[in-house]
Amino acid sequence: MSIRLVSWLKPRALLISSVILLGGCTQYGTQPPQVKSVVNPTVKQSSWEQRQAYLARRQNWSLGSKISLRYGDENYIFGLSWAQQNASQYTMQITHPLTGALVAKLSRQSGGVTLLADNGRTYRDTDEERLLQNQSGVRIPVKGMQYWVRGMTSPEYKVDQLILDNLGRPETLYQAGWKVSYSNYTNNSTQAMPRRVVLTRSKDKLYIKLIAKTWQGV
Repeated sequence: MSIRLVSWLKPRALLISSVILLGGCTQYGTQPPQVKSVVNPTVKQSSWEQRQAYLARRQNWSLGSKISLRYGDENYIFGLSWAQQNASQYTMQITHPLTGALVAKLSRQSGGVTLLADNGRTYRDTDEERLLQNQSGVRIPVKGMQYWVRGMTSPEYKVDQLILDNLGRPETLYQAGWKVSYSNYTNNSTQAMPRRVVLTRSKDKLYIKLIAKTWQGV
């Protein structure tokens, strides 16, 4: 039996009002008027390319964060610890935002993807996004987020539009049907990590806000 999103997350995470959770009314992301890459000034573009190369060399990293998720009329908040080991292996722990109790653990190794729920059940697949959709009812863009949370474009998808700030860091990114927005970084360097990332996908009425608490390995 699959773990639907409402029955899975609601007893384990905090269901709170959209005003508290999302800071007001949410505008779901839309596709850009024209699907094309934005040509940025030379300095910005050079800084962006340096950033991409710098982060691509750092494949082992970890992130401690809080996630706000809105799906339709339901709102959730939970903790997310992400430990990445090279480009293809990781462990993600989903925790209760107040107690820190483990809700679920998603991991990818050479043999595929495993989802361990707090009831002791284990679910397996070769694709993490399909696995999460089957068990929660929501398709979370894990493969894209591996890059997006660090302020990078994913090599798996075409870049529809990219807007950079003055330091060559992404402000807004459209990729794979998602709008990814960045509003805060850890410092004023080109290689700084994002502190606040918002992902929206209009056709799924899905809103994900990530607040980074700790970064390591980057």
